[in-house]
Amino acid sequence: MKDRKLEINNIIKNIVKNKSVPYANAITKIKKDRKGYYQQKDLKIKQKQLSSDRFQQYIKDIQENDNTD
Repeated sequence: MKDRKLEINNIIKNIVKNKSVPYANAITKIKKDRKGYYQQKDLKIKQKQLSSDRFQQYIKDIQENDNTD
């Protein structure tokens, strides 16, 4: 009885996780462009951490080192 209950709970958790809109969107974006997704995520974090001058310099450094032309 307990095994069946645990199995049902695991199935429900997987369904909830897979049908979660933010989770599904993140997975879709990662599959399309892994480097871009993580770079965008890093930019959001750096924008909060750095001052505006340092953030602009950080963006400029990324732009200069970008090889995707």
